[in-house]
Amino acid sequence: MQQDLKQAMMGDELARERLILHYKPYMINVAGHITKKFISWSDEEASIALLAFNRAIDTFDEARGRRFLSYAYLLINRDLIDFYRKEKRENHLSLDRSLNEEEMSLSSKQENEKSMKQYEQQVQSAELVEEILELDQALKQYKITFEELEDYSPKHNDSRLALFEMAATIAKEAECVELLQRKKKLPIKMISKKVGYKRKTLERHRKYVITLILLALHPEWEKLLQFIKRER
Repeated sequence: MQQDLKQAMMGDELARERLILHYKPYMINVAGHITKKFISWSDEEASIALLAFNRAIDTFDEARGRRFLSYAYLLINRDLIDFYRKEKRENHLSLDRSLNEEEMSLSSKQENEKSMKQYEQQVQSAELVEEILELDQALKQYKITFEELEDYSPKHNDSRLALFEMAATIAKEAECVELLQRKKKLPIKMISKKVGYKRKTLERHRKYVITLILLALHPEWEKLLQFIKRER
C-alpha cells in the first residue's frame, strides 16, 4: 500500500481508488470508534470519514515524521468532532435559546477540553496500534509473533530490567546488530564474547532479547516501548 499511497499523492486516481478500497474497513472502524456507535456507509459519519481520508492523501507529508494512518485518523477524528459540535450547537439553539452567554461559554469550554482529551487519547491509541503492527511485521522475519512475547517475558521485574539493559548494550554493537539482521538469528556466541553475557541467559530469553533490540533500534516506536515497560 505504500507504493499506492505515493502514486495517489502524485495524482494517480487508480492508485487512490485502490488505497481507499483497501482502507474502507479502517475508515468505518475509526468512525465507529470515535462516535461509539455502529456506523454503516449510508451514515453521514462514514461520508465525513471518507472525505477526511481523501484529504489525508492530498495533504500527507512523510517528511514531518508521522505515519499516514495516524494522520488519517487525526483528520477523521477532527472532522467528526467538528460535525457533532455543529450539530449539537444547531440542536441546542433550536431547543433552548434562554441559556445566557456566560453559561454557554463555560459549557463550550468544558466540552472542548473533554473533546481534546478524548482526541489525544484516541490518537495515542491509534499510534500504539500502528507501532505494534510494525513491530509484528519486523518480528515475523525472526519467526516471532507479538502475541507470544508474554510467554518469553521474565516474570520478575529485576530480570526484565536487566534484559532491557542487555538489549540496549547489544544494539550499540554494530557487528552484532549486522549479524542479527542478516542471519535473522541472535548471534549468541558473538554477543557472549564481545559483551560478556552468559550464553545460557541469552538462549533462554532469545526471542525477548531480539524484540528489545529491535525496539532499541527503532526509537520512533516510543509508545510501544512505554507500553511494554508498563505491562509489568
